[in-house]
Amino acid sequence: MNRIAFVSTLVLFLFCTGCFPNKMSHIKDSENVLISINKKVGSLTFLDPHDLHKVADWDLNRDVSGAALLQNEKDIAVYHPVDPNIDIYHLSTGEKVKSWKAGVGITNMISLKSNHTIAVTNGKKNTITFFDQKGIVLKQLNIGKNPISMVEDTTHHKLFVSLFNERKVININLDNYKVEQTIEVPNTSIGLILNNDASELFVGGHGNGESENEDVKVYSTTTGKKQKSLHTPLMPISFFKNDDGLFTIAHGTNQIYKLDPTVVNQTKFIEVGSNPYAAIGFKHSAYAASYDLNKLYQINTKTMKIEKEAAVGRGPFQLLLREGIRHE
Repeated sequence: MNRIAFVSTLVLFLFCTGCFPNKMSHIKDSENVLISINKKVGSLTFLDPHDLHKVADWDLNRDVSGAALLQNEKDIAVYHPVDPNIDIYHLSTGEKVKSWKAGVGITNMISLKSNHTIAVTNGKKNTITFFDQKGIVLKQLNIGKNPISMVEDTTHHKLFVSLFNERKVININLDNYKVEQTIEVPNTSIGLILNNDASELFVGGHGNGESENEDVKVYSTTTGKKQKSLHTPLMPISFFKNDDGLFTIAHGTNQIYKLDPTVVNQTKFIEVGSNPYAAIGFKHSAYAASYDLNKLYQINTKTMKIEKEAAVGRGPFQLLLREGIRHE
């Protein structure tokens, strides 16, 4: 083969290779996997939650800021505010199987157990949209300025949603999709979690340019009234729970607090890498991600000590845990 023919063949091969869809590594249905959603590079890193061994890296070739596992635990949906599409990938094949049209401005997405739907908030449209598992829109509500954080009350089939640019958390009945309650909270509130019997709602917040938030506020879900404040400086922005209790990320001090709701000043904490946005709990462990250092930390929540560290993709912004599906 002469030089011109060889070069032409090579160019044709490279061009055609780029025509095929990008297929990622397989994730077995039986595998427990910890999933890091990496915002800076649009990728997912899959790790074994036991030893933080890396199972796979998926480069999605799209902007990604968050994700949710669908109810079957076999599919993952990813989104970003600048992209109007929610893309669905099958974990066991690594293939993109469908896209849902959701519009530009997506701020959050969670999979709901109460009615097996997907709730998607949009900060540009100021809406929340409920999709079924096939991506069909069941209901869309106009709910206020910049809805962002969500937490589900599975006992009473309710969904709490914070409005970042209003002083509100709203409570939606998931049986009829009607707003049943409005709780007054500070402006720029972000991060929500319920206690075990859903009688109390814990609300975090970043604060604004004039004053930074230093407290977790606790509200009665019955009356909507504030019951107490838990001092967790600085900027408690998200929550998680495990078998050892309830925890918050103090974003401003790179600390994770183990909350004691019976006292005001919280004293049990551990410092992790800079700019932690995401953490998740599992049994007696917690996993926290450093956005700046591209690291994941495994924490023993009994001793509040870091046990392991692992590298993930650039800009880990959210964490998910998929427990493997066991076949009898």
